[in-house]
Amino acid sequence: MHQSSNHSKFQRMRRRLDLFRQKKEEQSVSHPLRACLPFLCATGVLMTTVVTAASCTLCYRVDAQGQSLAFFHDVATYDAAVSQAETRASKILETQYSLNQDLSVRATLAPKDQIESLSGVTGSLMESIPELEHVYTLSVDGTMVGAAQDPSVITQALNLVKERYTTPEPRSLHIDSQVDIRYQYLPADTGESTAEEMAAALLAQSPRTFSYTTQPGDTMESVTALFSMTEERFRELNPDLTLEPAAPTASSPLDELPDNEAADAQVSAAEEPSPDSAEADSQADENVIDLEALLGDQLQTPLEAGLTITIEQSCPLLVVSTVEEMNLTREILPDLETQEDDTMFQGQQRIIQEGEAGQSSVLSRVVKRCGVPVASNDLSAVTLSEATPLIVGTGTKAMPELPDGCLFLWPVQGPITSEFGYRFIFGENNFHRGLDIAAPSGTPIAASAGGQVIWAGPKGTYGNLVKIDHGNGFTTYYAHCSELLVQEGDQVTQGQTIALVGSTGRSTGPHCHFELLWQDELLDPQLCLP
Repeated sequence: MHQSSNHSKFQRMRRRLDLFRQKKEEQSVSHPLRACLPFLCATGVLMTTVVTAASCTLCYRVDAQGQSLAFFHDVATYDAAVSQAETRASKILETQYSLNQDLSVRATLAPKDQIESLSGVTGSLMESIPELEHVYTLSVDGTMVGAAQDPSVITQALNLVKERYTTPEPRSLHIDSQVDIRYQYLPADTGESTAEEMAAALLAQSPRTFSYTTQPGDTMESVTALFSMTEERFRELNPDLTLEPAAPTASSPLDELPDNEAADAQVSAAEEPSPDSAEADSQADENVIDLEALLGDQLQTPLEAGLTITIEQSCPLLVVSTVEEMNLTREILPDLETQEDDTMFQGQQRIIQEGEAGQSSVLSRVVKRCGVPVASNDLSAVTLSEATPLIVGTGTKAMPELPDGCLFLWPVQGPITSEFGYRFIFGENNFHRGLDIAAPSGTPIAASAGGQVIWAGPKGTYGNLVKIDHGNGFTTYYAHCSELLVQEGDQVTQGQTIALVGSTGRSTGPHCHFELLWQDELLDPQLCLP
């Protein structure tokens, strides 16, 4: 019984096996490629090997601390790359540097497109040096400003500087400096800069020299004021320029001084008060204004338009120029007109009507460097107010004939610091009765012609004064003397020393105030001097 049961189980198993085999055979008949699968697999492996062999090549690989750095063809390339990397690193670190890392070189198989040139291998070695950092740097005119990993930081810094010079409607903006942005290696401890730090460095001020083309109306004084230069520095930078100051005009800034100063500050050596005016004499002790010094500050030294000169300007490291269209208000200088005046001798002048400047509204294209205007071009102009002409009267009365043997000489040698006649000073016309001749204190003063001394002593604003009557209708005055060497009643000869130069009375400094009268009427001494 037991045997029969076992036999049945065996038969069932055998039938299942036969069915499985039959099914497999049917599948093989319906899918013939299945029988070729082992062959196909072997063929794929072979083809992959062929393709790999075609795209790869035998080469060398350099590793550092277990990481692959680069593939290269031959050992000579590696040796040259090491030498170049060490040289560059030594220069950057400013010390002798050797690649002492755990570098290893071995032969291998690598894709052809991964094989690097000498420069590529050198770069890979540089990247592996921990003492170096690969960053973007910003330099201006050869001076490095900062470094950053992200190049947008540099762009942001430049934009921060540009914003400082941006107007609502700028015509154009140009960076005049040489800007250099590089991706380079620096010592790892250099550190990175923020955009704000770079901008601050770019805006740091320092004196720099530039070429400047003079504009119409420029003077040495206006140019030095525009660029905050001293006159000494201007002359030092432009040694070949011939600079001569011009006389003050009706439009001189002197007329902008307060009225109280105008009242006190009179023409150098002062006009002679009337002989019976005690009040005028008492003014000699009042505050004396250094008029010559004031005039010296206002004398303008004109510059020919179109000259190329050298100026010094305090500018940021990054020099920016802008071109803008601006509405400006300009002065219209008064015209000069002359009228004959028969109450004055020939050669004498006086101001009949004070000139008054007008105004115009001008649309101008202005070029600025570092915010300072350096050139302009007027596009249009509209007159707001007309200028009032300056009218000057010129004498027509004939000069008196000098008697025979009467020849006047200069009482002292020196520059004329104030001439005879009317001048517009401190907001009003003032009359200067003679010549001011500058000379050191103590310089001898000579009698201009022979005659009799009719005054020798203090005389109001004149200070110490000598008057000489020449006996032919002519009288001469010598004022502000430090010492008198003659007395009233003395007879003097032409050229005789009568006093010494000083600065007594209302005076601005050592000089001789010299007057010439004919029949008690003032003359311009220069008309009678050789």
